[in-house]
Amino acid sequence: MMTILVQVTGQVTGEEAPVAAQDERLTAIAAAAATVLRQTPYHMVRAGDVAAAVRLPGPQGRSAVWLYNEVHNRRVLVALAAAHAWQEFAGRANWSSRGPIESVTAARSAVAAALSVIVTFHRAEHPLMTQVGYGIGDISTAEKRQLAAGSGLHPPDWPDSPSGRVATAAWHGRCDVFSDFLRPVLRDCTESVTYAAESDVSESASRLSDVTFRTCLADRDGPVELVARGLAALWFERDLTRLAGSLPRDLESGETALAAVARRRTDPRAEANASAVVVRILLEAGTLHHRCVREARRTVSLWQNLPAEASGRAAAMTDTAMTDTAHDRQRLSDAASHLGLAAARYGDRRSAAEAWELSRRVAEQGLGHDRSRIARADNNLAALAAETGRGRQAETVITEVLHTRRGLLESQPQDAPSWRRLTLTEHTRTDIARLNGRAIESVQLAAGLLADRRARLGAHADTAEARSILGQTLLSAGHPTVARRHLEETADTRRGRFLPGSYRVQEDLIWLAKAALVLEHPHTVLDLLGGQTAGTDWFRDRVSFRLGYTARRLLALASGELGRADEAAVTLRTDREHLADCPLDADLDPLAADLDRSLAELALIRGEAAAAAAALTRLADAEAEAEAGPPLPAHGWTLVLLGRAANLLGDGRRAAESFGAVADLATAGVDPCHPVILTAYYENAVRCVALGDASQASKLLQPVLNRTLLAHGRPALGEAHPLLAKARALAERLGVYVPSTPGDLDEASLDIDA
Repeated sequence: MMTILVQVTGQVTGEEAPVAAQDERLTAIAAAAATVLRQTPYHMVRAGDVAAAVRLPGPQGRSAVWLYNEVHNRRVLVALAAAHAWQEFAGRANWSSRGPIESVTAARSAVAAALSVIVTFHRAEHPLMTQVGYGIGDISTAEKRQLAAGSGLHPPDWPDSPSGRVATAAWHGRCDVFSDFLRPVLRDCTESVTYAAESDVSESASRLSDVTFRTCLADRDGPVELVARGLAALWFERDLTRLAGSLPRDLESGETALAAVARRRTDPRAEANASAVVVRILLEAGTLHHRCVREARRTVSLWQNLPAEASGRAAAMTDTAMTDTAHDRQRLSDAASHLGLAAARYGDRRSAAEAWELSRRVAEQGLGHDRSRIARADNNLAALAAETGRGRQAETVITEVLHTRRGLLESQPQDAPSWRRLTLTEHTRTDIARLNGRAIESVQLAAGLLADRRARLGAHADTAEARSILGQTLLSAGHPTVARRHLEETADTRRGRFLPGSYRVQEDLIWLAKAALVLEHPHTVLDLLGGQTAGTDWFRDRVSFRLGYTARRLLALASGELGRADEAAVTLRTDREHLADCPLDADLDPLAADLDRSLAELALIRGEAAAAAAALTRLADAEAEAEAGPPLPAHGWTLVLLGRAANLLGDGRRAAESFGAVADLATAGVDPCHPVILTAYYENAVRCVALGDASQASKLLQPVLNRTLLAHGRPALGEAHPLLAKARALAERLGVYVPSTPGDLDEASLDIDA
């Protein structure tokens, strides 16, 4: 009988030695078992024969007892033999991944190609795999006795290695021989649609490996490609659909239709329409925005080429042809708008602005001043302006859009699309007010938006969105507890409507994390965002790099608050360096400013006040000089941190200037009761107390302590806001009167929806 010599190279010592030695023994047993099973019918194979064929350094002539002490049963023995044969075959097979998988169609083909290699292996090793099929369900007499006695079977400890994983699965009667081969393929294919945790990918690979093994045993004559495609279809419906819902089917249908019309190249208009369908599917799913940008650019290009072709034969145009041309321009304007939306969600604001400007230009010049489409473009451009610190421009534009869309709705009061466009403008108007620091107005607008949508739509995804907007405005207005309640309700609603890794679901978690940070609950931030899709490279690269880096920033701040500031700073600094690879705004990008500000805050937590002050000075100067940059409240937080750093360095003059500059934001339109201004008052009061100026400190605390109801029906700060608690504690130290909150103003009893 032929023996197999396994050469052992290298040395391992310490705790790794037992595991490495066990893995070496399993590898040697696998080689010996494969040799014996290839030559001897299964029921004639003796354990002693396999043991004698094992070659390891040291004494030879091992016994059947030694073998069973290693593998424990025949299930493990035959699985190891199959694994050895597969490794030999895979080393010779001419197969490699086809490169990045960017579509569902390509994903299905890649899985089928990988499975065809496994099916081919089964055909090549048919006698051996038949032997494995006999043994994979074999239960030894000793195991039967244990089961009959009711004691159960306790699996041994196997090393976390290819052989160990095969043995672990075989103990339970599964064939995991192909799992390591399938795992990276399935991961790449799954990520073409949605994110999958490594545990989900491993489970999927294990299941597909076992199903493939049993299918090949049952179907020995079917064409290799046909069997592989059938197994790929099973994975598609069993695993991919479970993770991504109907999106894979919808996308594959759209991709197939687009490929068909593109292949014929006889109807460019049909190709443009098919491409637009793919874009719409991606936008509605709320994932894969990076791919959606590429698809939308293709769609825009296709529609742009149609008017060019039509202009070449303008003299011969019939009325029908002229109608088609007008329709093409409408579709071009719509396609450019969709491109802008995809780019904005991904985070590429420059591409978004260019797309919306194109949409507006087509509506104005090519469609005879189409008021509705012009208003749509202006609405989106106003939102971008507010996000990049051009608040006054945003207010001017959104006021004009609001006037236009109200007029269009008044002309057709029962027109549902007109109402929907108007409510989208109200949404943008609310966001602009919040970003510009007009906290009271933003809460009022958000409450009205929620009431309007609830009356018109009832329980609907758009109503949930309006509740989220209300939560965001309340958080920005200093009421984190009430905001959290609305944000939690929104998250619960949208979690059941959208994919777990989608933009909307992850955005809800990020806003909840922001509320937790305001409430000084860093553990909650880690619970909310730890292990979530938003923190993965997949989400950053495919869905939204802005939302992804925001999640990482919040996690870093929470970790810093929990005493891990050094580690958090290293991680966040790396993220800041990688941010340069993203399509940032031409001027100071607000996301870059947020990361710089958070790095400085971590430096303050670590006690590095001088480094923080230097970084914050550079950031504050850049924000002040930039034509487009962070909104005013964000600049205010930079100044607050700068004042805090200066105070720690003993530079009272500089601290007072910084806090005073925050208070001066009220003259630029920020509410005097905005949390950033109230925080500056409190920090300045702390500085005054340190200088012994109790009188000035008392004056600075008055706006923070004020419990007068404002126009939105609430005091400046929520009862549970940590800033209010700190201000009250300082006031009590100074002997200053602290206004109390009447019972009817308690947050638990207030209903913002009333």
